[in-house]
Amino acid sequence: MTFRSRFIEAAAITSIRVADFHRYWQGRCVDGKPPSRAAIDPTEIPRLLPYLAITEIEAEPMRIRYRLVGTQAVEATGWDFTNRYLDECGFSVEPMLVECYQRLVATRAPVFAYYEWFKKDWRRPKGAIGANECGFFPLSSDGVRIDMAIDIADPCIPPHSAA
Repeated sequence: MTFRSRFIEAAAITSIRVADFHRYWQGRCVDGKPPSRAAIDPTEIPRLLPYLAITEIEAEPMRIRYRLVGTQAVEATGWDFTNRYLDECGFSVEPMLVECYQRLVATRAPVFAYYEWFKKDWRRPKGAIGANECGFFPLSSDGVRIDMAIDIADPCIPPHSAA
């Protein structure tokens, strides 16, 4: 599989799903602090749930564990990686994902990225070529330490022009 990726600013997001979740997350922040997991109510965002993943962030050494993976994320990757650590998944975009989580923890703010892929042997209905816009949103159980994140990935966007 080959891919290309880059970080993008919130203003560059073209995915309605990623933009909608960004607004929802912002509405759950209190006094500029990231919300807790309990502040996120799935009944308020049912159409976004298939695109979400909830991750647990272990601090020392930093490790990411996927606690819940939505059905669209499973379909886009071809397998359910719920309860797996990122470093066990074998994603070709793993270095980019690690950097997303590092930035998220360091800045306590959302991180946005774009990536495309070409999976030579991929035999899925959507084909072998695809693109994703994604957002990574920090959560804090104590209002201080970032210990979880909610990620949204939209594989239903057209590829960006090569820039």
